[in-house]
Formats: sequence, structure tokens, C-alpha cells
Amino acid sequence: MIKLSRIALISLAALAAVSAAEAAPKAEVSTEPPLARAVREKLSGLPFYGVFDILEYEVKDNGTVELSGFVFRETLKKDAEDAVSKVAGVKQVVNRIEDLPWGVQDDEIRAKVYLTIYRDSMLSRYGTATDEALANGVGYGPRRSVFGPMGIGNPFFPGFNPSGDYGIHILVTRGEVILVGNVDSEGDKNLAAIKARGVFPVKKVFNELTVKGRKPEVPEPPARPTKRGVVAVAE
Repeated sequence: MIKLSRIALISLAALAAVSAAEAAPKAEVSTEPPLARAVREKLSGLPFYGVFDILEYEVKDNGTVELSGFVFRETLKKDAEDAVSKVAGVKQVVNRIEDLPWGVQDDEIRAKVYLTIYRDSMLSRYGTATDEALANGVGYGPRRSVFGPMGIGNPFFPGFNPSGDYGIHILVTRGEVILVGNVDSEGDKNLAAIKARGVFPVKKVFNELTVKGRKPEVPEPPARPTKRGVVAVAE
């Protein structure tokens, strides 16, 4: 009788363990191919990839990687190509990344839009830990690097382009702004656009932010800067 009771207890424990395992949420299994993941990680880890750049890529079946996007710092274009070419499995890199034009007014807009978005208490979480701290009242500190120990360097300094894992990228050309990246909700997407539109002297804002886990019912044609620096909407 005692032996049967022990067997029954073991069976109940095993059944409970199986039930708990089935009830627990299953971890998401990534469907991203290993080569594409390696390319993405290599690009996102570039030290000078900043909030004013956007790097995009496409991995072909034959091992060719096509790079595209726009960069504020000219050297980032070559850095991206060199980094991806060293990824195991990449046979060839086609570099179609374009440089964004420089200008006093565009630099002013970059700084103002960046501060407007990333000093907002709701949107600062799409930036770095420093952005979140500054948005929550930490003052500016001495500049020892791009990001100081207690704050941030002068955002109006020519060439200023904060690097790091930014969820909202800000592309500026000829007074027009394109917001690119991923946010958690439609409300955050709209708020970022409202913030950018309120900045003087911004002429126009194209909101290309996507909401994570959601696909637009009717995709809108993307706005992209041309080589002349004029924002063109694809037809």
C-alpha cells in the first residue's frame, strides 16, 4: 500500500510538472536567418552609428549583402561596409549607403528635434540611459566625451551625433525631417511626430516609424532623401 502511494505521488508530481510547463508562456523562436542576424548585430554595434543615421541591409541567397540607408558621418559608410565584409558567410557587399548633406540650418534642426524627442519623459526610453536620466531631471555635466559622466556634450556642436541603441532615428535634409525606427505604440509614434513638427525651422515631417508587432493595413510610400538632399516620396 505504501509503495503504491509513493508511485501515485510521483505520478502526480510528474503530471503537475508537465501541466506547469504547458501553462508557462513559450519563448519566442527567432525566424531570422543566422547570417542576417550576424549582419544586423555587426551594424548595430558600430561605434559611430548614431541617432542621425539609418543603416539598412538585405541578405541575398548567394551570400551578397546589399547595404542602404543614410549617414550623417561620412566615414560610417565605409565602416559599415568593412564590418559586414568580415562577417562569416558574406561573399560580397554592395554599398548603396548615401551621405546626408551638411548645413548650418539642418544641424540646428537635428539638435532641436533630438532634444525635443529624447528629453520627453515618455519618449526618452527609446534613447540611452543618459537620455532617460536627463529627461528625468539630471542636469548637464562637464564634457569628457560625447556623453559626459553627468550629462551630455553640446548638441549644437558641428558633427554632434549621439551613438547608441536609439529606437527613433532622425534624418534631416534641407529643413525636412524623416523619423525612422520602431516604437511600442501608435501613441508614441504620433507623439514623436508632434514633437518634431513643433520644432522651428522644420518645414515638414515624414513619420516612417513602425509600431512593433503591427503591420500597416495600407503601407504608405516611404519618404527618402535624394542625393541632392531633397526629400522625395516614392510613387
